[in-house]
Amino acid sequence: MQRAAGPFEVLEILGEGSFGTVCVARVTGDPLRRKVALKILKVAYVANTKILNRTRDEARLLSRINHPNIVRVERLMEVNERPVVVMEHVQGVALDALLLRFKDGLPGAIAVEVVRQTCLALHVAYAEALGDEGRPLRVIHRDIKPSNILLSIHGEVKVVDFGIAKGEFDGREAKTESVVMGSRPYMAPERLDGVSDNPSVDVYSAGMTLFELLTGRHMNLSINPVTHDQTLNRHLGYVKVPGMSEPVLEDLRNLLRRMCAYTRDYRPSSVECARDLEQLLYAIDGRYRIALEEFARTTVLPIYESRPRIAPIDVFGEGDDQFFREVTGALTGDQPGDGDGPFRLAPYLFLGSLTFVITLMLILVVAVQYKRIGVGDADGPSSALGDESVRVNLFLPSDAQVQVGAAFRPNSGHVRIPAGPTNVQLYFDEGTQYTCGFDAVDNLQVRVVFDAKTWGLSIDDGPAEPCSESIDVEWNDGAAVPDAGGAFTPG
Repeated sequence: MQRAAGPFEVLEILGEGSFGTVCVARVTGDPLRRKVALKILKVAYVANTKILNRTRDEARLLSRINHPNIVRVERLMEVNERPVVVMEHVQGVALDALLLRFKDGLPGAIAVEVVRQTCLALHVAYAEALGDEGRPLRVIHRDIKPSNILLSIHGEVKVVDFGIAKGEFDGREAKTESVVMGSRPYMAPERLDGVSDNPSVDVYSAGMTLFELLTGRHMNLSINPVTHDQTLNRHLGYVKVPGMSEPVLEDLRNLLRRMCAYTRDYRPSSVECARDLEQLLYAIDGRYRIALEEFARTTVLPIYESRPRIAPIDVFGEGDDQFFREVTGALTGDQPGDGDGPFRLAPYLFLGSLTFVITLMLILVVAVQYKRIGVGDADGPSSALGDESVRVNLFLPSDAQVQVGAAFRPNSGHVRIPAGPTNVQLYFDEGTQYTCGFDAVDNLQVRVVFDAKTWGLSIDDGPAEPCSESIDVEWNDGAAVPDAGGAFTPG
């Protein structure tokens, strides 16, 4: 088997974010055949200076932090002026994926210990990690949530994705923006008011994360202080931990109440949270206290091993071929050996061609049937699009759903809609509804942001255009429901 031509051999895709794709790769020429993770900026953002600077800043920031609970960055590469961040490869599962298996929350001891270690990582990033001149980096993550915390198959907790982190270090390129970035419902109220961030915003997010890990529920709190506290107290009644006595359970609820306090001055520091969580952990009855290593071996490992394997060639499209020839010899790393000749490949070519023909015929039959009964695809009603349709990429907060024209999406992704002026309806879990508009063109990036104390649309990362608030929406078990024709109807 031939060796890859570039410094890495890309093996599989771990996941895709708004701006980048994370791959697992093997270091070419390494006798230990070591694996790393590569965070590669998507080709659509190569010319976006703000996103480029933010990617480089994240790499420089993490390269200065050495802590077992923070993903390690080894170096930042530039390939054809496109940044590639070389990171520690964590064999593990994000907490939001674990919650899919634990609908009512993780075991109490696991939830408490994971957030305890997360709080220690936040303290080190802000107060103890030093820059080149010996000054604290003052790192504030600003996007703590279950999907940004990994639990490895060995029981290690790793905080990831510092893409919108704030820090004080030399060489920083990205400038502070007025647009508030983050994920509701994990964002502290003051972040929506444009107040300067301090470490307490991460404490708030950690508290919201702990509540979700313990209960399996989202806690959508209002930005109104009175309603915020009332809703918080009501939700804390769902916190119940087997093996924890009622007095200790009330201590846990009080800690959550302080971590998620509306006023940031009432919140404890991250190191105080870690100390209190450690005491709560050891107050759990030993029969219910499972160690992270055991949980990882019995639960995380099987989930990790059963993950869907995504080949790089299935993700990277046109325009990436030359780039990946610079990074790696092939998208999959699989190359024919010297003994493979045309006669040995002939049976496989025949079978491949036959499979292709059969698949094409099936697709044509299905397409004819769909057209006959007027069924649309996932991008929108097929009968309404024709050749004038364009692809629009949508980036939504975690608590929002959207109807764009006749297409409905419950989360971030793309829709295919007619080109031209387009009406947008935003629906939030808390019951508010907003109306916006934009001109749809192909490959447009539409991001829902909170700016100037209201929700709006940022087109191709430009200034946010405000939306207008509409009537309240009634919900069906916390979710909006599309009707049979694909149009949106509140539940």
